[in-house]
Amino acid sequence: MHVASAEVKAEPNLVPLLDLVFQLIMFFMICVNFVSAQLNEEIKLPVAQSARAMDKAEIEVLVLNMDGKGKVYVVGQEKPLDTVGRKKFFLRQYFADAKRTAEAQGDRKGRVKTTVIIRADKDAGYADVFELMALCKDAGFRKMQLRANTVKGA
Repeated sequence: MHVASAEVKAEPNLVPLLDLVFQLIMFFMICVNFVSAQLNEEIKLPVAQSARAMDKAEIEVLVLNMDGKGKVYVVGQEKPLDTVGRKKFFLRQYFADAKRTAEAQGDRKGRVKTTVIIRADKDAGYADVFELMALCKDAGFRKMQLRANTVKGA
């Protein structure tokens, strides 16, 4: 027969707390990977005095990384978009998908709110960057941004 003792020992169970902490750590590691995966470290951005920080309100973005030779790299694409035809096809397809998504979410007009962010290498030709911007406009995108580094000390 078991007799209850007057002294009660309370031992907290830390397993659920540790599980929660590990899940939070994993969540933040994955978020950092998704953000950094869109940036191509081989691309060296030009320096501009008027450069400013990215607007945090931009939710839907398409990041296009252009190297010094005019090739465009997109996350999820195995090959770079190296010809005008490939760039045009990709941008039109992406815009059509974004429009269908907007319509499925209740926007009857199918307004695409995606901002195209062009990260062009400092050695990329202006004609290549302008051509990419024109292709984005022709595909239907209305919001575009160019990325640059800020001048240090300015």
